[in-house]
Amino acid sequence: MWKIKFQKAEILIVAFIVLGSFFIISRYRYLADDFQQYGSEVLSNHQAILSSQTQWRLPENAPADNDLRFYFFGDLMLDRHVGERLAGQPLSYLLSNLDGANKFWAEADIVGANLEGAVTDNGAHYAPANAYDFAFPPERIAELKAYGFNYFTSANNHFSDQGQIGVEETRKNLSELGFNYSGSTDAKIDEYSRKDVIVSNQKIAMIGLSMVYNDFDLEAAEKLIETASLETDLVIVNIHWGTEYQHQFSKHQQNIGRSLIEAGADAIIGHHPHVVQGMEIYQGKPIFYSLGNFIFDQYFSEDTQEGLSVGLEISPATTTIFFQPLKSEKAAPRLMTAVEKTKFLEKFSSWSQADSDLEMKIKSGRIDLTRNSNQ
Repeated sequence: MWKIKFQKAEILIVAFIVLGSFFIISRYRYLADDFQQYGSEVLSNHQAILSSQTQWRLPENAPADNDLRFYFFGDLMLDRHVGERLAGQPLSYLLSNLDGANKFWAEADIVGANLEGAVTDNGAHYAPANAYDFAFPPERIAELKAYGFNYFTSANNHFSDQGQIGVEETRKNLSELGFNYSGSTDAKIDEYSRKDVIVSNQKIAMIGLSMVYNDFDLEAAEKLIETASLETDLVIVNIHWGTEYQHQFSKHQQNIGRSLIEAGADAIIGHHPHVVQGMEIYQGKPIFYSLGNFIFDQYFSEDTQEGLSVGLEISPATTTIFFQPLKSEKAAPRLMTAVEKTKFLEKFSSWSQADSDLEMKIKSGRIDLTRNSNQ
């Protein structure tokens, strides 16, 4: 009797084992079918998500951490008829067209312009009286901080409009406002001609020079730049020069510009003619002979109401140049339309010293240069 019961138990155990095995095998088969049907899609989607996250974190066009970014504008003057337009208004009254999405220089480390006049206490005008006599109150200049401006070149023929007291008050006021600046009065080279600025642990020498009424001492300028190139990582030179209202730069400008590149300048930014002049690449480095007007009250011609903003992105291996041409309407600048920009860059390329390859790059609005290993 016990033997019969034991045999029945064995039969039940074997039956449970067979049924359990059949269930497991069947379930595995269904899981395998499911994986075959959906698994590749799941893996594909997962890989796509990872890929998109990687691209978001490291976009192909993202600049390296040690890249330096600059944007430079031309002549900036906030007195005379510009001052009249601004009476009782904030600076945004003129710059609203370059706000928000149109603020193309927002990511730049250094944003600068040629400050065409003195920054005196309360905007006071002092002797001597001049036919063209410009002064701005510190409160007005302070408004430029909201637009990212942090550097001015003061080396020009209007820095001395308010005499020596105007020069001294300008330096005091710009320092108190927290702006970097460099440059002395026309043709003068001194301790104010160079200002070193630290960006991302890199030292940049910002040099300001002027040669309107008289030439500066070229040998002294070369020595200034040569010394700066040995003591800093980068040398940017702003020069006030050239013939007013002439798009073509002179041989004299070119000789001086090239000499300063040979001395160690990494880029030269020119202004004074109140119109845009051409450019060239010399020894792999850009010379912009004039950026024209940024904010000015010369409403009498189309050319004096067109300006050029130049962007520089400089890494140890490359220099990338960006062009943003501007059109001004009663001292209120705006970005040119696509059609206007195309037409302007065609003109700009004709004013430049450029071969067919450089002309094509200028017209595209972007120039990529390879920096020499010793730069």
